[in-house]
Amino acid sequence: MQYTRIAATTVAAVSSIVLVASLSGCASSAGSTLSVGSAKQQTIAVEQEIAAFVPTKEVISSNVTKTSRVIFPCLGKKDQSYWPGSLTMSLKPGVDSDSILTAMGSHWTNKSGWSVYKVNAADGNPSLDIKSDSGYSFTVEFDQGPALTVNALSACFSDTGLAGKSSY
Repeated sequence: MQYTRIAATTVAAVSSIVLVASLSGCASSAGSTLSVGSAKQQTIAVEQEIAAFVPTKEVISSNVTKTSRVIFPCLGKKDQSYWPGSLTMSLKPGVDSDSILTAMGSHWTNKSGWSVYKVNAADGNPSLDIKSDSGYSFTVEFDQGPALTVNALSACFSDTGLAGKSSY
């Protein structure tokens, strides 16, 4: 039991380091021309494209974050932030998560400007990190329930004039 906790803690720590590294890699070219609205719109569009790999007959419900109360500063990028998004799909029991992740990975690997990294989530289940050359990042994993979760970070955008807003 102790080794399981140590392994889970180690995986969580490594995942945090990877998240910080990916946040610091926000694309500077996107930050100079991208707005919060277009960054959010693109993030949600890619989440929907990812979700489309789950057969409709397997979906019980779906929830997409459309507004956030916060935006986060891009590390090492002055006056730039990213928008955090998420998608959660409640699924019927017995969904073939391995084949869905394989199909997603194949699709995004073959899509110009995108990279896919197969990793294990903190619970040991396989997950995908899908990243664009322009700074978008999506972590896709299946959780018990079953559920598909997508945690997203937009590319960096100019945050000039956005301070103090109640939602983004």
